[in-house]
Amino acid sequence: MRKLKKVLIIRLSSIGDIILTTPLIRVLNKKYPDCKIDFVIKHQFRDLIAAHPAVSRLYVYKKNDERYSLKKIRKLIREERYDIIIDIHKNFRSVYLRTCANAGKVVQFKKYAFKRWLLIKFKLNMYDHIVPVYQRYIDSLKDFDIEYDHKGVDLYIPEHYLNSIDHKWRSIIESIEGPIIGIAPGASYLTKRWMPNGFQNVARRLLQQHGDASIIFFGNTDDRRITDSILAGLHDYSDRIFNMAGELSLMESAALLNYCSYVITNDTGLMHMATGLKKKVVAIFGSTTRELGFFPCSNDAAIVQNVYLRCRPCSHVGRHECPEKHFKCMKDITPDHVIEAFELLR
Repeated sequence: MRKLKKVLIIRLSSIGDIILTTPLIRVLNKKYPDCKIDFVIKHQFRDLIAAHPAVSRLYVYKKNDERYSLKKIRKLIREERYDIIIDIHKNFRSVYLRTCANAGKVVQFKKYAFKRWLLIKFKLNMYDHIVPVYQRYIDSLKDFDIEYDHKGVDLYIPEHYLNSIDHKWRSIIESIEGPIIGIAPGASYLTKRWMPNGFQNVARRLLQQHGDASIIFFGNTDDRRITDSILAGLHDYSDRIFNMAGELSLMESAALLNYCSYVITNDTGLMHMATGLKKKVVAIFGSTTRELGFFPCSNDAAIVQNVYLRCRPCSHVGRHECPEKHFKCMKDITPDHVIEAFELLR
């Protein structure tokens, strides 16, 4: 088996998918500590990998910007003559980048697309065993004697984000005596969002039952409407609640998330960020299931889901509406279910 000297990983997006590459980076670096590991990523996600100690170079793609064009990146890749290019995105952009790249070998990961289609379309479960996505990434290098080390995913936050949040929040954090609970009630797709009133009830009960606890709500600008509606019913606890949805950048959210002891979240990028920061995570899943490979890889994660619905999964990424019109995958999940999962992690 030849020794690897230069490896390129292509994963352009999105938050969770990129974080799920970190076990591959870690075990590759451990097996070949002198190997140069480079990474291709979209501009808006670059900070997820920028501080990774094992990544030597980032090729940053930015749409409609000649300085970060695919054409320019492809030329630079060709000049490097990588031993292996690992395409774990598998779309037309990644194919363009790896074609005629002068690489010794190009490998891809298994998406199990046909099994996935049978499960989603006809509810025929042909998965004899479940292989999480991060394991599929690692399996793409099985010919190079690389194995998963069962250490989960990683998230390295650039120092200036840590310093910025520490400067703004240190006095507040030092005044909090009990645990800080992060709650992320948003998601890109409706079928991945648990009910806002559910989050509201859970927040109220946690604040009642744990008198020294505080809660920070996380999310992007689109999620602000959701968090505002949740907080509208929690006026009695306003001194112990912080609504940061839409107020922070991606990595500022990560830096603030780092102060939390627990995180209650839908199936989102924030869930994977919290897992990468080794937080105790309660993850609520609606339209997607474990077979699709995106459940958090952590022993400190509790999954809340409606396992009795035959219509799950209805999508591998989520939908903007329930195709069955009843949305039982989320509506049948009660605050009791989430509180029970939370208490199991304590």
